Amino acid sequence: MPILRFLLPTLFFLAGSKGIFAQDAAPQVSLESPYNTIYVHLYYLQPDSYEPTKAALTLQTDLDSTTRVQRAVMLKQIYDGLGLYVELDKIPRDSFYRDSLSGEYLYRPFPLELPEIYVQRVGQKWYYSPESVRAIPALYKEVYPFGADFFVRLFPRIGQHRFLGLFVWQYLGALLILLFLLLLHQLLSRVLSWLVSRLTRSKLYPDLISHELAFKVARYLSLLALMGVLRVLLPMLQLPILVSAFVMTAVRIFSAVFFMMLFLRVWDIGMLFFGRFIQRTDNRMDDQLLPLLRKLGQILIVGGAVIQILRIMDVNVTAIIAGLSIGGLALALAAQDTVKNFIGSLMIFVDSPFQIGDWIDAGGFSGEVLEVGFRSTRLRLLDTSVVSIPNGNMANMSVVNRGVRVYRLMDVTLGITYDTPPQKIEAFMQALRKLILEHPVTNKESYYVHLTALADSSLNILFRVPLLVSDYASELKHKEDILLSILRLAEELGVDFAFPSTSVYLYPQQADVSRPKP
Repeated sequence: MPILRFLLPTLFFLAGSKGIFAQDAAPQVSLESPYNTIYVHLYYLQPDSYEPTKAALTLQTDLDSTTRVQRAVMLKQIYDGLGLYVELDKIPRDSFYRDSLSGEYLYRPFPLELPEIYVQRVGQKWYYSPESVRAIPALYKEVYPFGADFFVRLFPRIGQHRFLGLFVWQYLGALLILLFLLLLHQLLSRVLSWLVSRLTRSKLYPDLISHELAFKVARYLSLLALMGVLRVLLPMLQLPILVSAFVMTAVRIFSAVFFMMLFLRVWDIGMLFFGRFIQRTDNRMDDQLLPLLRKLGQILIVGGAVIQILRIMDVNVTAIIAGLSIGGLALALAAQDTVKNFIGSLMIFVDSPFQIGDWIDAGGFSGEVLEVGFRSTRLRLLDTSVVSIPNGNMANMSVVNRGVRVYRLMDVTLGITYDTPPQKIEAFMQALRKLILEHPVTNKESYYVHLTALADSSLNILFRVPLLVSDYASELKHKEDILLSILRLAEELGVDFAFPSTSVYLYPQQADVSRPKP
């Protein structure tokens, strides 16, 4: 199990283990399979079974014996320096093993970390390929830029004693590395903090990025740089393979965590700039989109970091994703309404049929839009109560957006009495038109004042005029003002308004002369 790889190094370290092959029987140098070749190479380079000439037999090369032995030792040091623990149980023992991708007789112990190193079948035996042997010096120099014996040369005498399974020079080297990293962190944090502040400073928003946020970005950049330096310096300590594997795995995990924290802070900076940008737009729906984008970005960043950490710990991420996909499909089928509402919310954000603060009529409700979430849209009704309409329904229904009206229409029918003379009717309509032309909020180009109907109990005059107001309160105020002005005009001109009434006419009864009296 992957967790054992984190527990075993500590146990070996405390026990002072000298080699992972010390208790195993010496293998025969038959090289009949990838397993035997790799096992022979590693076994005969262990402290308790050190025979480098036998280990060098696993290399296919025309080099002299001394160089051949040197390359075999360097290859093992590359494995140790990178913390690459060879899991022997996973190496194929089949003499006719073929690579699943290329179909050739070859096997790569670490296809991701060291794709250049592989064993291949030559005749009846398996060897490290000539290409691998040629790549060893360059890889060695990359893993040990200052030489594998840097700290040995630094502490020649006092460092050759062992304590708890490690040499004293390894402890001293680790202490020097730690001190160097602390000093480097202090320097990089200050330099990068100044640099991040300069790069993120905008002419439009000079104070948008706080010093604290810039320092966090600089700190995580510095920690990532330290992880890179640590990966370069750690191989020179020549730690036991299990300890080295544990430490290098920890370094990779911490690097993934620091990358996650850095991307989260950079995402925060991006959201700050985006927030200032949407403040300059007229679309109030962006105010609701900003927190949703922030949360979505954070989820993606954290999810990517978790997947990377699982890969570092040798967890089968593909199987987990496949299982989550099947489970997600089942969940989607069981929660169709939730998925429908989520897609509906995306359609609302993309199409933008209304904005925050608009007054709309939807689903039999009429109210002001308060919030558009991932699941529902909330409206505040006239009685100040709040109703939530699922976005799946909202995306499919007809929505009347009264918040985007260019004007508010005043449409009134004025009914006057039948005994009003035509001349007085014409004078009254002229006065109404003059009222429209003189009022400050009426549309002077699109209005109607006409006698339109001879109704049952009144003569009807159509009074229709657009009011150039932006809200409901202003609409009511100016309608009241216009109606009072109409009443004053009617009083001045002697025009009476009619009301529903019924006239009953009685005629005298006539005697029926055709019927004889009894």
